[in-house]
Amino acid sequence: MNNTKTLIITGLMALFSTSAMAAPIPGEIFKPRGAEVVKADRQGDGEFEAEFRLHDRDTSVKHLAGQVRAHAQRHGFKVVESEVKRDDADLKFKRRNQELDVSIERKDHGVIEYKADLDSNR
Repeated sequence: MNNTKTLIITGLMALFSTSAMAAPIPGEIFKPRGAEVVKADRQGDGEFEAEFRLHDRDTSVKHLAGQVRAHAQRHGFKVVESEVKRDDADLKFKRRNQELDVSIERKDHGVIEYKADLDSNR
């Protein structure tokens, strides 16, 4: 019985420590429905980096760029730079002392890679 309790406690601790490793994604960063979160990393200097992967059958680069733009603007960001093409997009937003940089790129095998960097120290 003691071994069973030990295994259960060890399993629960492993589960909670794994969940704690991935930082919660700030609301300013658009998280596409059905996207795989590849990276969610809070830096000590006020930066947050997120990376997502999606299938291009679910969306296009242009459509995703439009969703990112609308989401950022709803959160008070202004568009500073915007270059959207068929297979890639680069967007930059600014809100007071914050910058949000986004890159979207269609990769091989029907994958779209979406990266967002939020910097609060600008």
